[in-house]
Amino acid sequence: MKSTPNTVNNPLDKLPEILRQNLKKNLCVCNEVKKIDIINAIANGANTVMKVRDQTFATSGNGCCTRQVERLIECIHTSE
Repeated sequence: MKSTPNTVNNPLDKLPEILRQNLKKNLCVCNEVKKIDIINAIANGANTVMKVRDQTFATSGNGCCTRQVERLIECIHTSE
């Protein structure tokens, strides 16, 4: 995979232990989107909730997972 300025290699390394749990479970229950799929979208350049929504449909139900998606974006895209 070619790295671009918006992609993140090893996104799980940027997450606290608590956010690395339950990766194969749905983070977005409305649209059945697994946490790992959201993390991968963020690592591949989705640096806003809207971009994550466009790629995965997460947050497009009742939005109850929006804060969790924001937290993942914050952790993965924050500079070292």
